[in-house]
Amino acid sequence: MSFERFVRLNLILVPALVIGGYLLRDFIPLFLYVPAVGYCIFAGLISFTWILSQIETAGKNA
Repeated sequence: MSFERFVRLNLILVPALVIGGYLLRDFIPLFLYVPAVGYCIFAGLISFTWILSQIETAGKNA
């Protein structure tokens, strides 16, 4: 999977994971929160970094 495809997938997956976790918070075992939060933070940082690099590249090309 390419880096761009990973970021675009996470732009859909992370909000769905957060909303699903919020709606089902009473039924999800506590030990699943740690990996889910870790994944959301990891994907958020990677996505944020990729978006900033795209903005920088667009600024240099303009």
